Amino acid sequence: MSGSLFQETITTLLVDDEAIAIHRLKKALQSYPQIKIVGEAMDGAAAVAMMNSLQPELVFLDIRMPAFDGFEVLDQLTYAPMIVFVTAYEEYAIRAFEKNSLDYLLKPVEEDRLDMTIRRVSQRTGNEVALLSKMKMMLREQQEEARISTIPVKKGDKIYLVQVNDIVYLEAREKYVVVHTEGEEQLIDISLTYLEERLPAVFVRVHRSFIVNKLKIREIQKYFKGTFILLMNDKQGARIKTSNTYNDTVKSKLLLP
Repeated sequence: MSGSLFQETITTLLVDDEAIAIHRLKKALQSYPQIKIVGEAMDGAAAVAMMNSLQPELVFLDIRMPAFDGFEVLDQLTYAPMIVFVTAYEEYAIRAFEKNSLDYLLKPVEEDRLDMTIRRVSQRTGNEVALLSKMKMMLREQQEEARISTIPVKKGDKIYLVQVNDIVYLEAREKYVVVHTEGEEQLIDISLTYLEERLPAVFVRVHRSFIVNKLKIREIQKYFKGTFILLMNDKQGARIKTSNTYNDTVKSKLLLP
């Protein structure tokens, strides 16, 4: 590694929802004196606020975060920084990054790969606006391709497909997930995290154990410490309490004050 590649100071923001990931990247970047870290953000909402306020030239951006993910962060920027994705993304997406001349780092970040990234940053051509526009288009396409429209449910020797539009909410229960439609409950062996990344945008993670279809919410009641009770539109009239951890996500996705 070398700290003499590009001596002009590059203001930099680190965005990741894992403190240990930020710590490791920050430590690795100490080898590059031209990189001036001006801030750190641990969720998408904070990232948008800091990026638009501080307007760093370079942003190391995680893709999957609470509140806003990396895709939504890009849509809310008022300027065009250089973006380096730090991700554990699937292989097909990595190929897309390479094809579009966008840079990325895989977790855990390797020194040689980081060195290559800094070299690319040093050779920037000033076309960040065009590059950001290309990124937004590509990421929307990747996001749409990853969406699911059905969930398989096994019953004996048969497999039935539940339409995601019929789902009221999903509940983590011990080692399984319960799919709640308006009149039925189905048990599946698929994690909430996996589903969260692939369900359409109308589904919102409101608690570690719950993802709800916001189109199936009948009523919202204020609760303690800024949380909410969601009354769902199923036959049982389920009442789901949101958690503080997902407060920003809930308020953003449901347009709550």
